[in-house]
Amino acid sequence: MEEEDVYQYENEGEEEANLDLEQEVEKGVEEELCEYDGLMMESDDGIPDDDDSEITWEENEEALDSNPIKGLSHSERVQVRKRQRNLKELELVLQGKDLKVQKIREELKECGRRMETLEKQKDKVEEDIQEQQAASNNAALFRLRAQHRRLCEELRGEEDLESKIALTLQENERELFGVELEQAKLMRLHEELKKDEEEYEVQRLLEAERRLEAKEAAILQAGKRKKTTKKTPVKNLEERELEHRKAVEDAKKYNQKAKQFLKESMAKVREEQAEKELQIRENLERRMQVVLSLKNNIARNQENLQAMQARKNARAAAEKQKEKMREPTYLESGHATQYTIHQKCIQKFEKKKQAFTEQQKTSKAEIMAKILREESNMIKKKRVNPALFPETLKRQDKISETWKPRKKLLQYLVNTTEDEKCISTNEDVWRTPSPSSDEETVTKQTQDHFTQDVSDHENEESLDQPEFSGLWDHEHKPCKVKDETINKLLGAGTSKMEQEIFARQLKKQRSGITHKQVSAGREFKGCPFYSKPDIIHFQNFDVGKTYKKKAMLINASYGITFCRLIAISDHLKDFIEVEFKPPGQMSAGMSCEVAVTFKPMVNKDLEGEVMFWAQTGTFAVSLKCTTKKCDLFVDTEFVNFGTHIVGETITRTITLTNRGALGTRLEFVKLPPKQLFIFRLTVIILYHIPDLSDTEVEICNEITVGQVIVGEINPFASIKLPIIFAPTIPGKVQSDLEIIFHDPKSRNIPIMVRARAIDVPVWVSNPNIDLKICMYDRLYQDSIRAHNRSTTALQLTFEVCKELRNHLELLPKSGYIQAQSTFTFQLKFLPRQSLPEDAEQYFDKGTSILEAPMIIWVANQTRPVPFTVHAIVTSSDLEIDQQKIDFGPCSIYESVWTTVRLTNKSILSQEFGFIGIPEYVDVQPNDGFGVLLPLETMNIDIFFKAKQAKEYTFELICKSEINRDFKISCKAIGVFPPLELSHSVIHFAATALNDTSTATLYVVNSHTSQNEFTHPVPRIGKGEIAPVGPTSFEFVIPENSYITIVPAVGTVMPGKKCKVQLMFKPTLADWLVQEEAVQMLCLAAETEKIWDKQEIESTSKSGLDLSNKKKTQPKQKDVNEGSASPPKPAKEITKSISNLFQPPNPEDIPLDSDDYNAALSSLLSNFKEQFYSFVIPCFVAHGETTDHKEAGYLPYSIHNTLYLEVNCPTVAPPLLLISGNKWNMVNCGEIAVGQRVLKSIMVQNISPNHLDLKSSVLDPGGPFEMLNSLRSLQPGATHNLIFSFTPTESRLFYEPLEIRSVKANLSLILTGRGIDPLVTCSVEGVLDVGYVLANQTKTVTFLLQNATILHVMFNVKLDSLSYRKHKDQQVLPAFLASSEISGSLVGTQNYGGQSVFRVSPIKGFIEAMQDQEFEVTFSPDHESLYYSDGIQVELFDKVAHTIQLKGAAREHLMFVEGGDPIDVPVESLSILPNYEGTDKAEFPRVLKSVLLTLKCTKSDNKYTTATREFQVGCIRSTHATAKKSVEFTIDSPQAVQLKGFTIDPTKATVEAGNTKAITVSWTPPSGHDPLQIISATVKMTIKGNITENYQIILTAMVVST
Repeated sequence: MEEEDVYQYENEGEEEANLDLEQEVEKGVEEELCEYDGLMMESDDGIPDDDDSEITWEENEEALDSNPIKGLSHSERVQVRKRQRNLKELELVLQGKDLKVQKIREELKECGRRMETLEKQKDKVEEDIQEQQAASNNAALFRLRAQHRRLCEELRGEEDLESKIALTLQENERELFGVELEQAKLMRLHEELKKDEEEYEVQRLLEAERRLEAKEAAILQAGKRKKTTKKTPVKNLEERELEHRKAVEDAKKYNQKAKQFLKESMAKVREEQAEKELQIRENLERRMQVVLSLKNNIARNQENLQAMQARKNARAAAEKQKEKMREPTYLESGHATQYTIHQKCIQKFEKKKQAFTEQQKTSKAEIMAKILREESNMIKKKRVNPALFPETLKRQDKISETWKPRKKLLQYLVNTTEDEKCISTNEDVWRTPSPSSDEETVTKQTQDHFTQDVSDHENEESLDQPEFSGLWDHEHKPCKVKDETINKLLGAGTSKMEQEIFARQLKKQRSGITHKQVSAGREFKGCPFYSKPDIIHFQNFDVGKTYKKKAMLINASYGITFCRLIAISDHLKDFIEVEFKPPGQMSAGMSCEVAVTFKPMVNKDLEGEVMFWAQTGTFAVSLKCTTKKCDLFVDTEFVNFGTHIVGETITRTITLTNRGALGTRLEFVKLPPKQLFIFRLTVIILYHIPDLSDTEVEICNEITVGQVIVGEINPFASIKLPIIFAPTIPGKVQSDLEIIFHDPKSRNIPIMVRARAIDVPVWVSNPNIDLKICMYDRLYQDSIRAHNRSTTALQLTFEVCKELRNHLELLPKSGYIQAQSTFTFQLKFLPRQSLPEDAEQYFDKGTSILEAPMIIWVANQTRPVPFTVHAIVTSSDLEIDQQKIDFGPCSIYESVWTTVRLTNKSILSQEFGFIGIPEYVDVQPNDGFGVLLPLETMNIDIFFKAKQAKEYTFELICKSEINRDFKISCKAIGVFPPLELSHSVIHFAATALNDTSTATLYVVNSHTSQNEFTHPVPRIGKGEIAPVGPTSFEFVIPENSYITIVPAVGTVMPGKKCKVQLMFKPTLADWLVQEEAVQMLCLAAETEKIWDKQEIESTSKSGLDLSNKKKTQPKQKDVNEGSASPPKPAKEITKSISNLFQPPNPEDIPLDSDDYNAALSSLLSNFKEQFYSFVIPCFVAHGETTDHKEAGYLPYSIHNTLYLEVNCPTVAPPLLLISGNKWNMVNCGEIAVGQRVLKSIMVQNISPNHLDLKSSVLDPGGPFEMLNSLRSLQPGATHNLIFSFTPTESRLFYEPLEIRSVKANLSLILTGRGIDPLVTCSVEGVLDVGYVLANQTKTVTFLLQNATILHVMFNVKLDSLSYRKHKDQQVLPAFLASSEISGSLVGTQNYGGQSVFRVSPIKGFIEAMQDQEFEVTFSPDHESLYYSDGIQVELFDKVAHTIQLKGAAREHLMFVEGGDPIDVPVESLSILPNYEGTDKAEFPRVLKSVLLTLKCTKSDNKYTTATREFQVGCIRSTHATAKKSVEFTIDSPQAVQLKGFTIDPTKATVEAGNTKAITVSWTPPSGHDPLQIISATVKMTIKGNITENYQIILTAMVVST
């Protein structure tokens, strides 16, 4: 049925193509008429006006009707198309069936060829197995047996495939016979179809001519009417102008009205905006009043805060006094070190605590500022674009006005940080630290929550409660929260207002109120989560079993949301259990998992939902449970047998399939026929079940209802129902069948059957004449037999199609067939090379298949008897890929070979052979003879060996079995090399792994004379004779060959020879060892698993024995207690089975690992002999190698190359280094210079013979020494060797050692490293501490990193504490001395004589590969910018690192750095003036200067902008009351802008611990003289704890590039 549908679709496409063709013809006629119409319109002026020349439409119709043309009716056209469609359908079916049969035949042949090849390979492998068994080669025997098993399996598979293909071929040939018989009956329709098409074309052309004449008459009549009709265009134009004027006047009126309305509406909008602005200003004034009142209240509480600060200071002073009193007691008791450590720990703790509090406060301020900034931005967005926030417009009037002043209040509190810091410091006096305070972290809350510090004492009241009432409730304390759950969620550090806000939000969430989700002005609508899968479906369940499924819930909303489980459908609660852990807040796109367990109790379908709740609303996931059902269908409900001859039996099969999980019984019933034709239907039902497999029921009922066939179909099974049509009377047959099922839920399936029976007297026994495979230009014959079923003799005429008459002939041309007899005629087929062009319709060039339809005409019979000649025509060519072979220059010492590809272009096998081969040429395989399978390509090796130096030219002839010749032209050049090798083949003795074997050969230069008449001379073909003189050679060794050649390059003089030594040292490949390591790991894991399993089984058996003993006692325990022990071993067993060992990747095993070494030892112990063969080229060049001094350069001729074959057998080593490595390296490790270490190794005799061991001599002056002697070893015995290593210098030591025996030597490599300690410093050169306030301290650190594995002792010394301090300072200062003289690193120091820098620790050890941190404390006692000192770091009493310490101190917070130096870097020794008795306001203000020189370059008459920077910084003070920022202002920057200077910024605030860069740029103004220097001065004021003035001197000049 599928094929019929395809054919019907193709025929419909052909009908559409025919209709499209008709439409194109009509379209072409219409286009011609349009062109004719245009020509007539252009020639209207030339048409005469006489009435006699007018032609009307009626006259034209009368003229047409006078000569009627008979056309085809609609029914005739339909019949023609139907015949054409049926014929093409039949041809397509026949082609498809025939092609399918041919493909199956080729597959069958190919399968036979593969079986023959496998049989040959199997026989060959069996012979090899017998040979290897005789040779006792176990490795090859194991490989051949595996190959034999593989070939047997492939052979069995090919046999099964051959049987299947044969069955398929029989079925397809039967179907092909039916199709060909049906085509033979319809061949007569082909001729009728051609006649009908010709008549149809004639009628269509006549109709087209008639329509063309009608169109021409219509065109003439239209032109006449156009001339007779006259119009008045002037009146029409005047009417249009009037209408246009009216429209313009109306538009002006409407425009004036719109302007007036727009002005009024704009005035109303402005009034509304003014009212809104007044309201906003009033609200701002109210808020400011509230903030001012709060500020006044805070100022009133300053006295209390100051009193608390004084109390805190007094307590701190008392604690310090106590600590000072404790200090001498600690010192006296001898615990000074413990005391200092304790003091440092306290200081670190206080610093960490202070840093934590500051970080917490800054984070609070940042969070509050960010929250307020986001809220203000959102308010601005809502004001600017209120259309994007429709919800805010509705809720704007409902917002409480009490929250707005609170936001301003909070912002004001954040800005007034000084007051808050005072309050926080006072609270720290009486606050008790909780044990968990060090572990808590500061968290970020949402916009509705913010954090504050709250005391842990809940019973004490805080003093920061304001006097202003209205913002807080007086009835509650700010530190107490009644709800414990809120305290748990928010923590201890939250305010009361946060807790109230959180409680309200929590109450809303608990009440289930949903919120709308708005993102970027768009509200999310729809389901917030979607399930994957959409429906949780439990199919085909059984009552009593448990089923589990999981689903994923994915967040499909715009932002963060959550979900939780609400409930499931009521009728599913008894059967469904849902496991769902709420995941909390989920971002968009995230997912969570839901597990559903189904325990069915009743056998019926269930449907329901699992309901969830999200932030935007509820949603549900569908749940469905279905029982087992029948799902029955057939592959087709319409069976069309087609047309068949009476007496035949045709079978069609339909397949009934059950896709459900429930089986049922069925009945196959024939319904009463609706046609009046009498026919016979035979229905056979073959079941796949064993009970009805051999059942065959025949239904024979012409018009009445037939018998009933009862069967059963299993779940997920199929049944084939064959329907047999055996016509007895010609005519159309129709019948209805029905498949009835006992399952009440399954509907019956009707089957409609259609067929037709005909009767033909003459028929051919074989309508498909298959000539198999034929070759071009060869004759093939066959006989055809025709049968006559009638009772009279008939005349037969045999007809061959016109295209094949030059290639195919039927003899005789005609004849008589007697009544009820047969007639035999001959078929002769001689295909020519022109067959593809002559019979293009019947010959497929792609597949070379010929399908020639033949006809037998029967006298007095309209329907001919068709039959078809099938043949596959193939070529007999043999193709050689190389028609010409150039062997090139060939040495007389070597053989040269090349490979040609011989291809059989035919699909038949052909024998071939190379004949007339010269004596210096050899062709393999099989000496050039063989058989080529169809389309097979075989590699033919052609060997050429030159006898003498000359040019060779010859031809090789390949002859096929049909006596066709194929030639190959060959040429070559014989070469006599100037050098020769004494041996072309080297056979090494059996060499043990990691041992070395040597062999010797000679390179001979026998060329002493250029006389070619007395002896052969070296030359290339007939070229020049090689010169007599020194000749060089070079051996190129292939990779992974384990071969070394010494010398690889050399020169041989004439008549001399050079000795060459070859060394062979085999080793194991790394990948082999790594694979062995993986196998050993797997074996160890499997062994461990077996031991664990045995242990578990033993424990389980012991537990069972104990339980049996307890049962025999009179007092038995509870059953539950007795049955609790046995399941434990079963769980352990399943757990061990589930944890399977995952073997590692062999490439991941390191070469120096223990696994690798163990695998290497295992392979060496079990190694079996191997054999390697290598071919090494030797290149030859004229001259000596010393003539060419460039590396790797040796001019040589490739034609004179010699080749050396080396055969290398490998055996197992007799001596093994236990726990060795790949290189047999004995590593003594890395030790300090001068130390000594011992290393012990063990060797074992793994050979079956006794070994006497000896060793080579070590270097007596080296660091290695063998401390014990060697002895003889029995088979399997071991011996320990002890070595000592004493390095004398810092380097790597390497020395070889050989353990010698009679059979082989064991090479060892002794290695070790002497190390000098290597310590690096994190600071190189200068360590700048930065700016510090005078009388305050600052600490920085640096690291010493030990990069060696040794412990390093260090000692740190300060230059200011050195006894050479005064001597080093007796030199000129750095600004007076020359650069060559290096002064002291010690600079300005404290007035008290103490060093301004301190370093800790000063002595100790640095562990191996560890770091040591050093603390440098800077404590200046007066203001200076030139504090400096030096640190000398000594390692093992040697100075390793020198670091200069620098620092600067200021009396005030602000500092300025940068610019050009205008002062010397040395502090003056003059006496400083004393201002202690004067007032601070009377101090003279020294105006400090900063010099900046800007240099601008000029290129191409353009100036570049010069830029300089200097910094203003603020020092971080350790006092809590100190100011935390400074402000600077540059006065009158406009004055310098006129001269081209630009300063940015001119005013800014610098926070504590930071610097602010001020950029000064200069661009020459227009008209500037490049030779003139511009100067300007500007003042800068810096305000901190005091106010300082700076004078910035700006100097600018133009510099040439």
